[in-house]
Amino acid sequence: MSAKKIGITREWLSKIKNKFEKENRDPRKLEPIPKAPHNRDNRNRISKEVEKKILKIRDESENIWGKVKIAVALERDYKIKINPNTVNKYLHKNKRINPKISLKNSKAWKAKITREKMDIELRVKYRPPKEIKDYAPGALVEKDMKYVPKYKQEAPGKAGENFFNQHTELCSFTRIRAIGLKLDGGALGSTDAHIESAKKFPFKIACENTDNGSENNGVFRGQLQEDDVFHFYSNIDTPIDNPRVERSHLTDELEFYQRGGLKRTFEEQKQALEEWEYFYNCKRPHQALGYLTPMEFHDLWKENPEAAYKITRKYQAYLKKQKIRLANARRIKKREQIEALMKFIDAKLKDKKST
Repeated sequence: MSAKKIGITREWLSKIKNKFEKENRDPRKLEPIPKAPHNRDNRNRISKEVEKKILKIRDESENIWGKVKIAVALERDYKIKINPNTVNKYLHKNKRINPKISLKNSKAWKAKITREKMDIELRVKYRPPKEIKDYAPGALVEKDMKYVPKYKQEAPGKAGENFFNQHTELCSFTRIRAIGLKLDGGALGSTDAHIESAKKFPFKIACENTDNGSENNGVFRGQLQEDDVFHFYSNIDTPIDNPRVERSHLTDELEFYQRGGLKRTFEEQKQALEEWEYFYNCKRPHQALGYLTPMEFHDLWKENPEAAYKITRKYQAYLKKQKIRLANARRIKKREQIEALMKFIDAKLKDKKST
């Protein structure tokens, strides 16, 4: 193995080894001489004046400008040309680097390494790719928790004791939902709800997308790992990374809770949610599914996958068209309006110059 590493034959290595052993020579003498200088005192360094100018520019930017901007400002304002890495060295030397920014950069680097090891680590701290959202039943399940207010507020001022916890898991492709109502809003309650939801779904779960709440870590994370479920964490404070389950919670609010869905006791609320779950999955038409119910869409996919994909493509095209329409609705479209606006701007600017 050693011969292979240094690129010679085993016989030749054996002869060298015997010669060194007989003469009591150190094999480390074969290592190349390091090129690093023994003494760096004679190296050209920047003067104290330039160092002060670097710190001055950094202070004037309120510790925001980085090494490149400072190097550009030095050359522009003082005709001093310095490599940005040298600037960075003196910023570190004078402790002018914000540790929070450095921590952010190190976390970003770790996230990049994690992304490159996706086949090893079944957990990543970024949102799932859009390609898997409409790929197949169970390819991506979105999970979120909704607070359900109790009929009677038991402990004013203590939010956790005034709500039940609705744990919702929704298949991104079929929109089939599993709802679990728990007293526990932590990881244990979330894990119990997930186990129950996995039994309700007519397919296996490959990937799950959650937010960064404490209920989605600890025991819950361990359960996903045990089930070989790839765990995506959406970006912090970004509900649009979990859009379909978030939208289903709006449907809960408008079509269920605001129409008599709130009950007096935990058991009554749980029973009402089970009935609502059945209605949502088996009775309620969904525009995104071509006005099929989630279960009908799932059955269609099993019989004719291409027909199901055609429905999703049609709805995505509709959403894209709506997005453009809404964007255009916010613009000034008539040429006369634009010309009138330009005249107003010219008059305003001209009036200002004359004064």
